[in-house]
Amino acid sequence: MIDKVHILALKSIKDLSVECSKLNLFVGTNSSGKSTFLHALLALTQSSLNGKYISIGDFREVRNYYMPNSSIKIEILEKGKTKPAWVEFVEDKENEAYKVCTSSDDISVIELSLGEEYDDQEQSDLLLEDFGFHYLSCHRMGVNDIYAKNMLNDSDFGIDGEYALAYLLQNEGMIVDDNLVVKDTDFTNTLLDQVNYWLNDIIGTTLYISDLKKTNYLQVKYNNNPANAVSEALYCRPVNVGSGISYLISIIILCLGAESDSVIIIENPEIHLHPKAQSKLCEFLYFVSQSGRQLFIETHSDHIFNGLRVGVANRSMKQEDISVNFFAMNEQYETQCNPIIFKEYGKIVGTNEDMDIDDLFDQFEIDLNRMFGLLKKESTKENGLLFE
Repeated sequence: MIDKVHILALKSIKDLSVECSKLNLFVGTNSSGKSTFLHALLALTQSSLNGKYISIGDFREVRNYYMPNSSIKIEILEKGKTKPAWVEFVEDKENEAYKVCTSSDDISVIELSLGEEYDDQEQSDLLLEDFGFHYLSCHRMGVNDIYAKNMLNDSDFGIDGEYALAYLLQNEGMIVDDNLVVKDTDFTNTLLDQVNYWLNDIIGTTLYISDLKKTNYLQVKYNNNPANAVSEALYCRPVNVGSGISYLISIIILCLGAESDSVIIIENPEIHLHPKAQSKLCEFLYFVSQSGRQLFIETHSDHIFNGLRVGVANRSMKQEDISVNFFAMNEQYETQCNPIIFKEYGKIVGTNEDMDIDDLFDQFEIDLNRMFGLLKKESTKENGLLFE
């Protein structure tokens, strides 16, 4: 499990360290650095600024504006280790490019010099693309009549969740890890049934998946009435049940199918979901984080944020297993982080004394005050007209 992330000179981040836990939530206004933090983890995993997970541009384009002579460096420290794993992007001015150095390069040099395998128990490992690392972007697959069933490999869910349903079709009878199984008399411990348990719990539906023989496609249908579960004919096409379900399903399949000790990054899990479903989804994400899978979640949802507040307040969630990080820009347009903790009755406390917590899901309060006339009227000018 990643215990700490340190980022140097990447986009709006000059020098930032973030303490991590089992479930890591990143909140803040647009363009405050949340995505940059996730991009750092993705760049470290692919050892490139442009690769499988992200393509963010030329070196000079993404190096921090105030640090023209610095390299870009990303470090992760694993729990129980003393040495970080790292990737460093160093400018190659002569060729208008950059060189890549990693902590694994140093290990290779040591192995060669010793003439034997080098094993440093204190050295953190780099994240691996092909095993134990998964990323779901905010551009997830939505409503389709049919989905591709060809996968790149057996554990590939797709960056946009495009292979999630193919994974489910291929592994529907797989027994889910015990620490990820919810015991319920209506659902077995197979992957398909556990997916359906959470679909039903979060959004009140279940799915039926079928292989379209002699094609490269599969079909999925949804059922909003549990009484119809035995009748395939009463299941609806995705287009007829609301788009939120289609955006949700890849999250559930990925989290239940990911290997133990995986690092999972999910952008905006709340897309097209009703507030009640967002709150329920928060419970699911916390549940998954207790199974040995570490989650990094970027969100603009106050319902997911408040779901954690409620969980800590009623003691169904542990504060020490949750890391909530509020990102904001300072006057120099540099990303700052204010780690948030929840006190008794869900009270929000920022632990960075140099930052306030303005813009931390306070718009509802602001709007209420405006409705009750507790805020001064603001004058705005649009199309030459003055409004108050």
